[in-house]
Amino acid sequence: MGLKKEQERWILPGLCVVGSLLLYVGLTFFLKGESEIVGNRLERGGYGDGSSVYEVEVDGLLEEPVDLTVEVEPRIYTEQEAERVFEEIMEGMEEKIRGKNPSLMEVREDLKLPSHWEDSGVRLLWYSENPEWISAAGKIEKTVEEPQNVQLQVHMSAGKYQAEYLIFLRLMPAIQTDEEALRSGLIKEIANREESDRSEPWMELPEIYEGRKLTYRKKEENLYAVIPILGVVMAVLLLSQEGAEQKKKEKLREKELLMDYAELVSKLMVLIGAGLTVRSAWERMVRDYESALDGKRIKRRVAYEEMRQTSFELANGIAESVAFREFGRRCGVQQYLKLSSLLEQNRRSGMKNLRAILTAEMEDAFEARKNLARTIGEEAGTKLLAPLFMMLGIVMVMIMVPAMMSMG
Repeated sequence: MGLKKEQERWILPGLCVVGSLLLYVGLTFFLKGESEIVGNRLERGGYGDGSSVYEVEVDGLLEEPVDLTVEVEPRIYTEQEAERVFEEIMEGMEEKIRGKNPSLMEVREDLKLPSHWEDSGVRLLWYSENPEWISAAGKIEKTVEEPQNVQLQVHMSAGKYQAEYLIFLRLMPAIQTDEEALRSGLIKEIANREESDRSEPWMELPEIYEGRKLTYRKKEENLYAVIPILGVVMAVLLLSQEGAEQKKKEKLREKELLMDYAELVSKLMVLIGAGLTVRSAWERMVRDYESALDGKRIKRRVAYEEMRQTSFELANGIAESVAFREFGRRCGVQQYLKLSSLLEQNRRSGMKNLRAILTAEMEDAFEARKNLARTIGEEAGTKLLAPLFMMLGIVMVMIMVPAMMSMG
């Protein structure tokens, strides 16, 4: 068993070695034919290509093969070949350079002037005889109002052979719509009048053009148009700020209700445990709150203000179940909704274990209050991070700047 496992262990490595040897032998014999130089010839690169470098082995010079590096320059034209290729290039030049123009006699858009002619090795250098109209790159410098004849010169080079040719073009005015033609014609008419009336104190604009009666008024930029826009922007900002303030107040109100909930349930449970009814305990808590408020020992609290409202409703004859339900709805917090539901249920069916339920609710409320206090503390700490980082940055600048200046 051990011998068999040892044999299996060497199978895969052995296959790798044998496979690599077979691949080497096969590639060597396969590529050997390609490495031979047929007829003692080395192929040159095409016209305009770079030189080719061959690593060759010479047999027969010495007893051992001799390694040589042979650099072969690309093919070059004879004088007759260069003249012929220059003529062929000129025959196809218009099609090559006209771009989107129908012909070189109707040029309205930029030309495409190549720097070399493909597959020929011929380099092209361009010059403009009329650079104020068209550049050496084929870019139209300005729009013409009348047909304008211009010339481009192209310098061709193929090795040591060179030639120069002139190419004749005609720049044409841009094709205009009827509206554009009227506008450009009026501009031209006004320019002519301005040129001829320079000795006069006034320049008269044409009253009639192409059979159309014209009137003029000075165009002024209305700076006041931005005022309504600013008003709308300010209104949106005020509304958004008002909404943000409202949300902030609601969040603070909710936090205050949650912070007071545990104390409120605790007092209510103690008074009910002392033998008071729910309504009597409620009214007692309201009186204590009003007394502390009158004595300026505390500030107004949302939860107790809602209890005052409920006590007022009870005094005006509203049923306890309805008054307690409305109390929870006005507070709008889940814990108060649960408390109002317990009190309403106690009023309707009489819950014998109300005190035990309130005790459990009080314990949960104190735990929630601790979590809320922790969250508030974390938020306050987060708000302090920005000033702390700013102070740290200032201190680092105060330390590093003098140090860097002294090093400089």
